Amino acid sequence: MKPQRLTLIGMTLFLATSALAQQDAHSVTDYGATGDGVTDDTEAFQAALAAAAETRGYVYVPFGRYAISEPLPLDAVGLMGPPVAAWPADIDSMPTIVPLHRDGPAFHMGQGGSLQGLDIAYEWEAEPEDGPPAVLISGIGCLIRDLRIRYAWDGILTDGTNNVGRLNIQDVFMVSIRNVGVRVTGTWDVPALRNIEVWNAGPVPRPLNEGVGFHLGKNDLIRVTDCFAFAMGTGFLIEDEIEGLEIEGGTWGILTGCSTDYCPIGVMVRGDNTVSISGGTFWEHAQSVVVDGEGARVRLSGAELRSNSAPCVDVRAADHVVVTGCSLLRSMDGFDAPAVAWAGGRLVLQGNMIEARGQGIVIGDGRGSGIIQGNLISCLGGEGIVGRTELEPAIAVSGNLITDVPPPPETEGED
Repeated sequence: MKPQRLTLIGMTLFLATSALAQQDAHSVTDYGATGDGVTDDTEAFQAALAAAAETRGYVYVPFGRYAISEPLPLDAVGLMGPPVAAWPADIDSMPTIVPLHRDGPAFHMGQGGSLQGLDIAYEWEAEPEDGPPAVLISGIGCLIRDLRIRYAWDGILTDGTNNVGRLNIQDVFMVSIRNVGVRVTGTWDVPALRNIEVWNAGPVPRPLNEGVGFHLGKNDLIRVTDCFAFAMGTGFLIEDEIEGLEIEGGTWGILTGCSTDYCPIGVMVRGDNTVSISGGTFWEHAQSVVVDGEGARVRLSGAELRSNSAPCVDVRAADHVVVTGCSLLRSMDGFDAPAVAWAGGRLVLQGNMIEARGQGIVIGDGRGSGIIQGNLISCLGGEGIVGRTELEPAIAVSGNLITDVPPPPETEGED
């Protein structure tokens, strides 16, 4: 068959598929939505969603600004903007949803709900002290992608009472989140969070000691990749009990290529959780990684942890913590804190670059057994390893090179 004939066949199939897809679409403007940002378009959205549910189609939202006054349920139905809608902060290519109500989410997702290509923007008369999430999830198999959420109290939350397994959230940008960016708990079976940014920045930023970027509770093999939190109180909070929620249990999962910046705490693992953290940078005002749970099992590799006023790694209690191939930099002057504080649990520190303005590693009397091996430890004004290593349980210390902190690199001055 000639290439030209193949091209014609392919174009015919594409046009036929596109026509069928358009037949499945229910545009909100066909049901009376104005998209002027002033008129309440709730009834038009409700009518379009009901029609889409009957035909197993989806609801299409053209470019515009749509005010809604009630939560919109997405149960086995999808709502999406134009295919060109993208999530970057500096491009207004998305239809905007403006929630007028404060007694529920903008969207409540049930089983098989889908939300794509939209901008959800809250407008507050004054800085809020509480509020609803932009998106609440109560069913399994939900998909959220290509979304922007601005000035919400909470961004995307699971409800904490239902199984929301197979959850898939990706390519989401959140601006000036007041409380929690993403909370995921109650997932049985491999949920995924990909390329999500949570920024505490905007017209009225919250103080640095408040807010959580990513809050993880009971999850079975959650995969968190390329996610980022800026200026939240805690970047990633992983705990086995979340106050006020019915579902309890720890997270089993991985963080790959995730990062935080300008947070008091980068990653907090509280309670019995099993977490592997690979790569990423965690530059914080206080602790980069804190582990505080008798049954916590944490593996950290190939990451850079830079902490200003507190330890880069703070192990308070754990089953075990393994840190390998990382840069641990506690380099700001004026603070009396080591690069690593080890108070409880088993610990392996192996093959790391450790720099500290003060003490390198401080070993508490309540620590468990451990290995400190093959690290390059550079200190200014303190010892490389502080604590009694001869006490039971045993700590093996070998092959570490302890030096002074190297001077900062010279810079060329102006002529």
